Amino acid sequence: MGFDFDMSAEDIKVFLDEAEEQLQTMEAGILKLEKAGEDPEYLNDIFRAAHTLKGSSATLGHKKMAEVTHSMENILDKLRKGKLTITRDVVDTLFACLDVLQAFKEEIASGQESAVTTDAIMARLSAIDSGKSAGLEGAAAALPATNVGDGAVPAGMPELSAEDLERLRSARVRGLAPVWVLMSIQKDAQMPAVRSFQMLLALGDIGEVVRSWPSQQDVEEDKIGEDLKVLLLTAQGLPKVRSVVESIPDLKLVQLTALAEVAQSQAQPQAQALAAAPAAAPFVTEAAAASMTADPAAPTAALAQDKGAAGTGGKSASRTVRVDVEVLDNLMSLVGELVIDRTRLLQVLTRMESEREGDELTQVMSGALTHIGRMTSDLQDEIQRARMLPVDNLFRKFPRMVRDIANKAGKEIEFVVLGEETELDRSVIEEIGDPLMHLLRNSVDHGVEPPMERLRVGKPSKGVVTLEAYHEENHIIISVRDDGRGIDPIKVRASAVRKGILSEEAARRMPDPEIINMVWAPGFSTAEKISDISGRGVGLDVVHKNIEKLNGSVEIRTEVGKGTEFRIKLPLTLAIIRSLQVQVLDTTYCIPLSSVVETDRIPTNEIKTVRQMEVIVKRGEVIPLVRLVEAFQLERPQDYVDPEEIFVVIVAVLNKQIGIVVDNLIGEGDVVIKPLGKFIGDIPGISGATILGDGDVAIILDISSLINTVRLEQNRLEPIRV
Repeated sequence: MGFDFDMSAEDIKVFLDEAEEQLQTMEAGILKLEKAGEDPEYLNDIFRAAHTLKGSSATLGHKKMAEVTHSMENILDKLRKGKLTITRDVVDTLFACLDVLQAFKEEIASGQESAVTTDAIMARLSAIDSGKSAGLEGAAAALPATNVGDGAVPAGMPELSAEDLERLRSARVRGLAPVWVLMSIQKDAQMPAVRSFQMLLALGDIGEVVRSWPSQQDVEEDKIGEDLKVLLLTAQGLPKVRSVVESIPDLKLVQLTALAEVAQSQAQPQAQALAAAPAAAPFVTEAAAASMTADPAAPTAALAQDKGAAGTGGKSASRTVRVDVEVLDNLMSLVGELVIDRTRLLQVLTRMESEREGDELTQVMSGALTHIGRMTSDLQDEIQRARMLPVDNLFRKFPRMVRDIANKAGKEIEFVVLGEETELDRSVIEEIGDPLMHLLRNSVDHGVEPPMERLRVGKPSKGVVTLEAYHEENHIIISVRDDGRGIDPIKVRASAVRKGILSEEAARRMPDPEIINMVWAPGFSTAEKISDISGRGVGLDVVHKNIEKLNGSVEIRTEVGKGTEFRIKLPLTLAIIRSLQVQVLDTTYCIPLSSVVETDRIPTNEIKTVRQMEVIVKRGEVIPLVRLVEAFQLERPQDYVDPEEIFVVIVAVLNKQIGIVVDNLIGEGDVVIKPLGKFIGDIPGISGATILGDGDVAIILDISSLINTVRLEQNRLEPIRV
């Protein structure tokens, strides 16, 4: 049901922007409090943010948001005055408040009232304020029962185990409510297991998957039936859950039910035992408090920005203006059209100079075009600068996620974030969030060992996970690394053979660096026990594909017992790239210049055939060849005669090289990337298209896809040896 506020659309937009800043400030401050204890600086920052959000939400007319922030103020004020102590329960409750406030912010943005209520979180805040523990009875579900399908109590829902019921109890204390999701798998689904796995990952992003039928391990092993049932814990409203599950292709929502009453009825036989469970222990003990110190030299970006803004004064603030991102996207699109027209005019000028050499008009046009070219390049650079955002906008959502996963897995994690000020195109930031989330989950859940295991091997009990961003030439590097157990190539070999990805002979011959890259294969995992968070390798094929779509690459650096690093290399922008233009038959193809190693002209008699594959040898290295004519199944004219020499463009991704055989080399140039459109779909070897100066369409090659095709062919045959 929609609702109205006594503010204009522009005022609401400003409120949403400011509310997001305040929520980020509070989240960063609570994370710092968890480490440093009752630090007055962080408490004051959180209190100011809560007070500001309370005032603005009250002005907007959102009473529930104002009510929650007012109760938060009471708790924070007692913490400031020393009347309360930071415990795990207090920290969890403050985080639960942020989840509820975030849900309210989303309902304001969408104009649709969510199913989230304040009963559960207000009960927890009241219990903390009065010094009592919020029990099962006081933590009513935040989601009212809402049904899609047969009824309030799903007949097909299996009985929950004692462990599941315990998770439900602890979840209620954290303000989470159980939701039953039933999806049917369409009969014509081409990849039902992949879609089911996507579903579990998507639900895991908005809550905690208690259990699924079939289990995640069964889904990974392609042991699925006609439907997928999930018991989810979430603080999000049912509309949010529905939008997430309905976004997965080939799956149909059958039933979506908030299970507050069902869970409580199943919990009745154990009510007394659960009620007798001990209260949460203080999160920071006296010994731990003595060993833990805040890091004042490295404040969170959100706090630093807040403090910086306070000291800049009105003059600096007046030089900043909010611009809708759609305006920037349109400007970038217009600049792209200018680049195309500039290239077209340069081609016309080249023809004029060859036909009218020394003509005065040609010289005047040449000077004007030189100036237009310079201005277009400057305009392109300025628009790109306007689209650039610090990666801190992305990075600051990860500390809490790492904290929650570490607590759930029973691990001690120090999360280090470096290079938050590094800037990246907004479109790239939007796309790289999910891959980074999967990599961090893997590092925390399966990369870093449990505390006792680390102590046994002589490591500190607390593991370190580092997220870092920095510039390298015309690219940005994002590194996710941990000091955990590393990836064991022996286990990878065994798993690849067991899953039928490689033959025993191919696995034995393959060197360790290539074997480790097998973790990118779909469904690959070396984890002995699959958790509901992740498994080493689980979801990494999705990470790899998403990074490839960004014209980026990812490299694994690992050492057994020392740790693992995932090194992502990304272009600064996705709109305009530098490319090498080549020709095959009458079609122009563009190869991203970032992937080009060198170009060469090779006599055909130097081409060798090894294991049914054409190769050349350069500087002692065997390089497989890919002929675009054959890769795209093109037909040569009947009178075509093979030349004595061929043009080869050697490209590389992840240190893997191939040679692309083309008819001719045209030259370098800027190209504007145009998507192929949904009606064409994904075509192996092609990432997009562009419009050339003469108006013709050129194909932009997907180098990663071409290299993967060659690697699969090599694995199918045998490793190439010369």
